[in-house]
Amino acid sequence: MSVKEIRNGVFSIDIGLGKRGERIQRRVKCVSMLDALSIETGIRKQMGLAANNPFTVSAVSEKYILWMDLHQSPKTAKDKKRMLMAQILPFFGSMMPDRIEPQTIETYKAKRLAIKKIHRAVNLELLCLSSMLKWGHEQGLCNEPTRKFSGLPYKRKVPHAPTAEEINIIIDNAIAPFHKSLFLALWHAGLRSDEARTLRWSDTNIHAGGPLVVNGKGEKQRIVPMTTRLADALKAHHADQLSKKEEGEPDPIYVWGNIKSFKTAFNAAKRRAKITSRITPHCFRHSFASHNLEAGTDLKSLQDMMGHEDIGTTQVYLSTTFQMHKKQLNKTFGE
Repeated sequence: MSVKEIRNGVFSIDIGLGKRGERIQRRVKCVSMLDALSIETGIRKQMGLAANNPFTVSAVSEKYILWMDLHQSPKTAKDKKRMLMAQILPFFGSMMPDRIEPQTIETYKAKRLAIKKIHRAVNLELLCLSSMLKWGHEQGLCNEPTRKFSGLPYKRKVPHAPTAEEINIIIDNAIAPFHKSLFLALWHAGLRSDEARTLRWSDTNIHAGGPLVVNGKGEKQRIVPMTTRLADALKAHHADQLSKKEEGEPDPIYVWGNIKSFKTAFNAAKRRAKITSRITPHCFRHSFASHNLEAGTDLKSLQDMMGHEDIGTTQVYLSTTFQMHKKQLNKTFGE
């Protein structure tokens, strides 16, 4: 880009004229990048040069990708980049954000659905586009879209929540304190795998019984109370870590850190427990939600502990709890 912010509120404009290396260079004071880019466009028009349109969706995406790499989890950044490169930018890339009309969105939906009926994928793509343009507007890179992007009708699948008995058998069949404490944290604290990977010992306060300070999606922190059982498991894991470190080596910073092998250990524990049903580590987070609702935890408190931005996401677990109650009633009355 020919416009750069060199310090707070001061921008440099550098336009090449294409004549023996001649350039127009100016420094301007502006409230935002958007104002500086408007000045740059005006200079180009005065000089009879083609407008270097920095307001396109594609231009915003370049900055957004750099920001994602620094501020979002590797998995989130990877998923969003894939959506941007494969679907969003080929269609919206040359458009101005504030010129994206409802009909444009409908055309995009129709084009995507003509290939495959993938309502959820299209909704995630539109959410990614909306989040990026909202960020771009906050950064002064583009004008805000005039209307919200409406998604396609989609009914979320009821998450599979393993029973407490199934989870306890898997944890009992985990061998190392590392994996026992990790699996228990996924259940008792509702951690996502990325949250477990970045959890530090300074976030646990295990000797005082918690709580856990969890760094969730979008750099949002949440506080999760720590059960006595989880505190004991973390203490055992911490003691095991300290016993294995070399003399003079600093104390470990992360509770688990590199957890690439934990799915292998999880599947091995499942085999030893002789559990054949499709249970993944993330299912333990679903159980955290369902078991809390069964125990009487109110929906708002659960939303806070889960780190859900939208309470509608938390409400999905009400269906899980209802299905479990129905299954238990049928078992009780022999139906």
